[in-house]
Amino acid sequence: MLEFARWITEREYRAALMAAGLALLPMLAPLSCAVLALAALQHGVGRGWRAAAGAGVLLAGVGWAAGMHPVAMVISAVTLWAPTLAVTQLLMSSGSLSTAARLATIGALVLAGGWAMAAPVQGEPWRTLVDQMVVPLAAQTGTDAGLLAERLLALMPGIIAASLLLVSLGGLFIAMWLHAGLARPGAFGEAFRELQLGPVVGGVGAVAIVTGLAGGPAAGAAMALPAGMALMLQGIAVMHAMVRLRNRGRGWLIGGWLALVLLSPWAMMAFAFYGLLDTFLDTRRRAAGRM
Repeated sequence: MLEFARWITEREYRAALMAAGLALLPMLAPLSCAVLALAALQHGVGRGWRAAAGAGVLLAGVGWAAGMHPVAMVISAVTLWAPTLAVTQLLMSSGSLSTAARLATIGALVLAGGWAMAAPVQGEPWRTLVDQMVVPLAAQTGTDAGLLAERLLALMPGIIAASLLLVSLGGLFIAMWLHAGLARPGAFGEAFRELQLGPVVGGVGAVAIVTGLAGGPAAGAAMALPAGMALMLQGIAVMHAMVRLRNRGRGWLIGGWLALVLLSPWAMMAFAFYGLLDTFLDTRRRAAGRM
């Protein structure tokens, strides 16, 4: 896999082809972002942006040939690629994953809060998207479909911001893992285990989450979603760090990841709370000091 990743990023056209192909499958969006981020990490941020431009041209051609609107396809893909390349550039300029993730989280909070305050989400394509989400959720929860649709529309700025944050950071994490495997094995694990959003971002996130749970302003509820997503990622980083510090077996990590998959959303909330505690108590440093 590592040699294939090296081969893909050696030429811009290869990275563009791979990114465009993966972008056609929504479930593989983080991998599409990872290809461009890896190209930037391997050969400079300019390589990543040029590959993204080439991939955009390819998607426009595919959309035109398929009878779809080519601009819409390009916009949807660039909406994912641009944040990923921006956070990759932040990582390369700062040399710190925590700094890059912190600034990306702030950007997601501003996007969610600003969008929610600027104008309510309504009309197309949001109504169609929400209706597709509402049908299975209403059947599972027994909630009135119309009421649930209105709630989801109000939360749409937060849902979009949290999704962009997760995909961009997820793509960056995959790219860093591959880049470390090619350059210095273990470097990504070291950086990820030290991921720290800081007390300011943690405090803003805590206020947003409490506001959202208390039924406060729409901006607070919207900001709660990207805040919770970022804190969840920090909680996962804390789990990996604690297992390493206490010399626990891999079974603990496997159990934690299985909980995220099988027990969500409760496990996601638990990890977010774990990450929130770490922003104020710095539990990893305290645990290391006791060793």
